[in-house]
Amino acid sequence: MTIGHSVDEQVENFARMKGINIADALALLGGKEFANSAQLGILNRLGGVGAGGANGVGANIARFAGGKTANTMLRFVPGLATATAALGAADIVAGNDSFGNKVMDAGAMGIGGIAGGMMGGPVGVAVGSSLGKGVSDATQAIFGGGKSSEERRMEEALIALRGGLI
Repeated sequence: MTIGHSVDEQVENFARMKGINIADALALLGGKEFANSAQLGILNRLGGVGAGGANGVGANIARFAGGKTANTMLRFVPGLATATAALGAADIVAGNDSFGNKVMDAGAMGIGGIAGGMMGGPVGVAVGSSLGKGVSDATQAIFGGGKSSEERRMEEALIALRGGLI
């Protein structure tokens, strides 16, 4: 059992991406093909298409996964993933973070995009990039690196005004 896409599937995906046009991009963002294939993949991992007739929690999950609601929810994944990846890239380019933070964010988006691409094709790249940027931002927030120089100066000024008390 392989997790994600095999090497042959990846080669096929990259070959398809070379000849992509606007109609293909809009179809990808519409999510119909992604939702249908993801739904089938989920059902196969839960015991196959007919698993919804069994009893227990797995059967309930399989029935939900095979339903229209799950398909509709899955159709939003490509567009949301692409939007969050684009917003992350825009934050790197136009944000007021330090150069080091921008490098870390870009590196994390790149690593996440590569890992996501190996797991799920173009949608995986967008999801992985978004998750990489989120992890980078969280790391910077936890360790204090996510502040701009202006924010650090403001904090220092507030500490000075309070007489050194935080």
